[in-house]
Amino acid sequence: MPINTYAQHVLLSSGNTVPVFIEGQDSQNLSNINILRLMEWMRNNYTYPRWRIYVLFFDETINYEIPNEDIKLGGSFNENYQDGQRKSFSFSLNNESGKYSPNVNMFWANTRLRLDMGLEAVNGETIWFQVGVFVVSSAQDSLNPAEKTVQITAKDKFSIFEDKTGTIETTYEIPEGVEIEGVFNSILLRDMGDGNPFDSKPIIYPSVFKGKKTQAAITKSAGDSYGSILLELATQLSAEIFYGSQGNLTLVPTDETSLDVDKALLYDFVDEKGELSGLDFTFDMNSIVNRIIVIGSSIKGQVVSAIASNDDPGSPLCYQRIGYRTGSIINDSNITTEVLAQERARYELRKQLILKSSTTINIIFNPLLSVNNLIAITSEYFGLNHEKFLIQSISCSLDYSGTMSVTISNIKNLPTVI
Repeated sequence: MPINTYAQHVLLSSGNTVPVFIEGQDSQNLSNINILRLMEWMRNNYTYPRWRIYVLFFDETINYEIPNEDIKLGGSFNENYQDGQRKSFSFSLNNESGKYSPNVNMFWANTRLRLDMGLEAVNGETIWFQVGVFVVSSAQDSLNPAEKTVQITAKDKFSIFEDKTGTIETTYEIPEGVEIEGVFNSILLRDMGDGNPFDSKPIIYPSVFKGKKTQAAITKSAGDSYGSILLELATQLSAEIFYGSQGNLTLVPTDETSLDVDKALLYDFVDEKGELSGLDFTFDMNSIVNRIIVIGSSIKGQVVSAIASNDDPGSPLCYQRIGYRTGSIINDSNITTEVLAQERARYELRKQLILKSSTTINIIFNPLLSVNNLIAITSEYFGLNHEKFLIQSISCSLDYSGTMSVTISNIKNLPTVI
């Protein structure tokens, strides 16, 4: 019987949509997958980590899959919660025949790759998760007495706007009052010099942003990057900006990404079941921040400003318990209204609370996990009972260890009332 393949999408709380591909004799049993069913499936089926790497044409359709036997064990994947470039991965190839030696037709500048991670059950059923689309950033062809290898490093597509390809050659100006969506599209479709645009895939642009215009002029000098323009445009929208799993530039309102308590759980890890290890908590008292001050531009003689404080009495970091701990003052001339200033202050406060209350643990391999989403932890030792944590970073090796390292923050340290 031929193996069936079902393609679906799981929408994560962060706004990222993850394509899911299901293969196997009984794949119809998982054709209506959701997060809860996936959690149950993982617990009931002993699974093996899998991965596959595709070389893409420039339009990001598949050219070919790199044979798994050519990929050496020990590559790595990393994702960090930040605006701009979030993901990167590296891997090595056996190159005894020389077919992978870098050249204009093989792993060269602007070569695009797709990384999938998967889980294979003992019955042969496999669930694949598309992790992202990447651009080759470096290639190292090595010859030593034992073997010939090529090591490839790739970054997600935001890197093309920040690296040498994204250098602005002359002064670039965006006046006040210009529709922002059009500016995004004009930058993405800009000719890179070889007849190809930076990115021909449509951006994920929520309806709430439709018709929004620049509230302040943006000027960049020669030598700056188009990436810095994209980041400033996102600031004026009060949006997070990153590349999603399908390779689309994605914008999400910060007031949506910050609603941590309303997010669905991607997995509930139980210490006593051996699903995590290395759990410890370090508290850097000197680095705690629970108040952020934002100063914007001067409008008609009045300076736009806002203050956000953690005043949630349920948080151990609130100012009522430990006094004000003020972070570096944020000065940003792109902030032209009190509303923008308050949104920025709340967002920056949340980021500070995430960074200052984090811990890193090892967990069982789960390719559905993505930053700015929630997991839960149960640990009798620490007195945690389905305690919710926000994922800040993820890293893993492309091998069969079956583990991941994640940095997490307890959402109880994040303000629910600001």
